[in-house]
Amino acid sequence: MMQKKHERMRGEILNGSIEKTLLKLAYPLVFFNLLFIIYNLTDTFWLGKLGREAVSAPTVSFPFIWTMMSFGAGFAIAGFAFVSQYAGAGQWDKAKHNIANLLTLMFFSSFALGIIGFFITPWILRILGVPADAYGNAVVYLRVMFIGIPFSFEGFAFSFALRAIGDTKTPTIINSIAIILNVILDPLLIFGIGPFPRLEILGAALGTIISYSIASILSIYLVFSGKLGIKFYLSDFKPDFGLYKKMFKIGLPASIGQSLNALGFVVLMGIVSQFGSVVIAAYGIGQRIISLIFTVSDGFSMAMSTMVGQNLGVLNFKRIRKIVNKTILINTIFISIPTLLIFLFRTQIIGIFIKDILVINEGAIFFACFLIAMPFFGIFFISTSVVRTAGRTKESMVLGIIRLWGLRVSLAYFLSTLWGSTGIWIGMAMSNIIASILAYFWYKRETWKETVTKEEVMPSFQL
Repeated sequence: MMQKKHERMRGEILNGSIEKTLLKLAYPLVFFNLLFIIYNLTDTFWLGKLGREAVSAPTVSFPFIWTMMSFGAGFAIAGFAFVSQYAGAGQWDKAKHNIANLLTLMFFSSFALGIIGFFITPWILRILGVPADAYGNAVVYLRVMFIGIPFSFEGFAFSFALRAIGDTKTPTIINSIAIILNVILDPLLIFGIGPFPRLEILGAALGTIISYSIASILSIYLVFSGKLGIKFYLSDFKPDFGLYKKMFKIGLPASIGQSLNALGFVVLMGIVSQFGSVVIAAYGIGQRIISLIFTVSDGFSMAMSTMVGQNLGVLNFKRIRKIVNKTILINTIFISIPTLLIFLFRTQIIGIFIKDILVINEGAIFFACFLIAMPFFGIFFISTSVVRTAGRTKESMVLGIIRLWGLRVSLAYFLSTLWGSTGIWIGMAMSNIIASILAYFWYKRETWKETVTKEEVMPSFQL
């Protein structure tokens, strides 16, 4: 039986104040995203003490990890679409069934992806021409991260499932525990403080794996304890291959799209790598600082997806339009202040993480070029989230491919031949602006009205 708090949340999502409900759902997500970025910045801070080669390792590794994680993300997106729409329709048994099968599917798929990633790591790094001074650390870091993918996948599925039913606090608490533990372990394992051995880049990777394995164990405990408001039993996790087929149909385009997007960042990383470790380090630090702003857009986008998904479950299209418009407005307001502050103090901020004057100067140029596109970036994510939440993953795949391959990679490569690394930063900004305008007009076509549960739910609102 679903706890009353989930029914209350459903009522607020379907009938309550849009602004109040959006903020209620978003603030735990923004908090977690902010905490995650603080961890990344802390990680960068400690690795910066080892030199720019150490900072470069997670920078060149991230796109590869993202590529593998994208396969799981596609199925999590499919699960989110089903669960949120069933929850909105009040069909809790079907929502529970989809949650259980999502967790099962993610569990079995993660091991294969981790093994593949572990063995192809050196080959990919060599193909993309990662500089020799960053290659060794990158291999170590990336391989350890691939070993931990099963823990990441389960946490991923757990978070998506709970957010779909309107619970953004529980996954935030679990993931926050992991991040805080990671922040504590980082300096201990990197520098060998106290009884811990000095592991340097290996220590940073191990700290992440240990932390997220603990979070995964906590998630499993909550699933079977009934404390989530839904009581699960082992029998609930019996594979439903018919449902897997539906998830595969929706999840495959999302997985392909996410993977191609991630691969686009891999290629972009290859373009950046051609300019040496100074540009790589500046790009890595700059991306982590920019992520502070992304926390806001991402949080509002995820909160909006929950509201859109549940309102799709009752076919309330009029309310969805209002939700999207208000989310864009609120998001734009919230990201303006940090964008301005980072622009004004960009040199001082970079100097906190590394003292290399060449990296600081390059990072300042990166910010000057890229920050202008930040408001547009939020519009892109909000618009594509609506399409994706409806299960229209082929369309969101196309939008993502256009943004990364049609615009970002192409512009970055072409402009880098004219203006060097500065051309890369300008190309990145231009791609966000153009893609965001395109995504918004695509959203206005309203193809998202065709939902994945349209044959199983009844409309309860006027359109």
